[in-house]
Amino acid sequence: MTATSAGDPALSALVAKAGIAEHWTDARQRPQQVSPDTLRLLLEGMGLPAGNAHDIRDSDHRLGVELGARLPPLLVARSGMAAFLPACARGRYRIVCESGQTSDGEVADDGSLIAPQEPGYHTLHLACGQTVLAVAPRQAPGLDDLTDGVRPRGWGLCAQVYSLRRDADQPGDGGYGDFGAVRELAVAAAAQGADALAISPVHAMFAAQPQRCSPYAPSSRLFLNTLYADPAAIVGDDVLRRALAELAAQPRPTALIDWPSAGIWRQRLLRALHRQFRTSGPADARQRYEAYCARRGKALRDHAVFEALHAAQAAHGADHQPWTQWAAGLRDPDSPEVERYARQHPVEVDFHRYAQWLAAESLDHAQKAARRAGMRVGLIADLAVGDSPDGSHAWSRQTDLMPGLSIGAPPDIHNPQGQNWNLAAFSPRAMHAQGYAAYIDMLRAALAHAGGLRIDHILGMARLWLVPDGLTADAGAYLRYPLRELLALTALEAWRHRALAIGENLGTVPEGFNRELADHGILGMNVLWFMRQEPDAPPSAPSTPAPFLAAGDWPGQAVAMTSTHDLPTLRGWWAERDIDLRAELDLLGGGDDEATLRRNRRMDRSLLAQALGCAAEPARAPLEDMLRFVSSSPCPLLLVPMEDLAGELEQPNLPGTVDQHPNWRQRLAASSAACFADPAVQARLQALRTGRGRP
Repeated sequence: MTATSAGDPALSALVAKAGIAEHWTDARQRPQQVSPDTLRLLLEGMGLPAGNAHDIRDSDHRLGVELGARLPPLLVARSGMAAFLPACARGRYRIVCESGQTSDGEVADDGSLIAPQEPGYHTLHLACGQTVLAVAPRQAPGLDDLTDGVRPRGWGLCAQVYSLRRDADQPGDGGYGDFGAVRELAVAAAAQGADALAISPVHAMFAAQPQRCSPYAPSSRLFLNTLYADPAAIVGDDVLRRALAELAAQPRPTALIDWPSAGIWRQRLLRALHRQFRTSGPADARQRYEAYCARRGKALRDHAVFEALHAAQAAHGADHQPWTQWAAGLRDPDSPEVERYARQHPVEVDFHRYAQWLAAESLDHAQKAARRAGMRVGLIADLAVGDSPDGSHAWSRQTDLMPGLSIGAPPDIHNPQGQNWNLAAFSPRAMHAQGYAAYIDMLRAALAHAGGLRIDHILGMARLWLVPDGLTADAGAYLRYPLRELLALTALEAWRHRALAIGENLGTVPEGFNRELADHGILGMNVLWFMRQEPDAPPSAPSTPAPFLAAGDWPGQAVAMTSTHDLPTLRGWWAERDIDLRAELDLLGGGDDEATLRRNRRMDRSLLAQALGCAAEPARAPLEDMLRFVSSSPCPLLLVPMEDLAGELEQPNLPGTVDQHPNWRQRLAASSAACFADPAVQARLQALRTGRGRP
């Protein structure tokens, strides 16, 4: 690669046009500049080579053509508002709405037209061609909209699916929670007055590698984790018992989930069920299965073929070999070699389709049970921020993603070395060129069996921190994304599915971002630990912890939460368990020391006790007071993790660790029924209901 000086104006101009921030400000308000080498690697990952002056000119020209000279396959607008068209689109137009209504007009001198009031994916006819005009409602549905304004202040629980326990020992449960356990918890929580159950991501993982258990590092966000299927709910107890008779005894439950053992055994159970289905599946189930396969089409075929190929590679000793290192003909899902493999292994491919169908029907069963039990929202799905670069989506839809670049986070006060999440990101160029198809498909998959959607790291809709392969996390840069288009499409799909939209807006929030969320009707997240008064000193200066905001002063356009899966539980925070772990595992940042952290936590406890109205600082975490406090905020929805309701000490995930902490392996101590029967849990439920204005 030819060296280019740090002051090359042509490189800087290309970087700016591509949406890369050459300059940025860190969490301590210090200016930073991205190195030229990093900029070139980022551009390379975006398909814009910039190794020399000729490359830069060529990439600049191609990018200019893409951004302005063509009519894109999809334009995004909001109901009754102006939509701006590219320069090629002038003169008369006609809009044919999904309902059949039409409107005609003339493109204004500034290149705009007024979008119809009717939300939907409409057809826009112009002299230069036709395109899709995606018209979003002004806002995504709110809790008022979904409940007709009745009891608008709702509450719900959050659960890590795998952590749940069934109310009675179930044949084939495998020692971890599944969609059957989700259904039981939803019904039990609804009986307590809950409106929602937010669950951890249930995206497709790697069937041949069950040890890869982080729900935020999926193989594909278009499909489901088949280990969560609840076979008895779909095929019945008799069929399940016959399948179990073919297998060795299931693994004994352990204090921590043994994913390799549990996952392999559950896959064997699913295969036994598939064999029965192929020979004696009832007609109505076969019809539902065939309809599902037809509906999911090529995407399902590609995912199933990937799973079959991935398992075959693992069987030949290539367990950790990414698809980019497979034989050349197997790296392309549309190659003759892949087609030949699928023809030669029809049963194996069909098994993975069948497992997806079982999972989809199981999740749908849980959502319908939640709504029948009285939940006004039901399940709230969780959408991970990216896909594993060696997974099904990256293989089957290669142009959607950017190779050689990983999503992460820049250094901040809590993670001074930055973070590299080893996840592939959508390409903004591909989004524009493909009419946002990958993003829309992903939203529809996530909302298919849910009444709401939590979008992990929604800040990435404005900008993502991307780290080129081989560099440390702090050597990345921000890439700009089409925020308003993505928010509008999110609102449109939420409207079509009658679902809440929630964005995890924690971290370094760009200026004006939260206003954009609120303007589109997307709820943010108010987490207790971060709800502080504005500090007197700038972030770079040492200061005492800021007082907690009064609950009544919390922003209303957000869900209220006690904590999240990446943060300490209520009990753990009070007991300094997170500091214990950071000190034990050498996770303290360069500017941290254990003594200072503990001193600050002591001050924090005192400040929180004051905010709670405690006469004196309690020796143990005042869980009821904390729940009542968070519940009394003006937020329309309160979400409480099961760990906090149950009074657990440990948090589900400790960021910055892989094997040093039992991430994504911990189970709750009791089943749903046993948990709600506990008088201490009932007292906590009463506290949060009181804060919501409920008896």
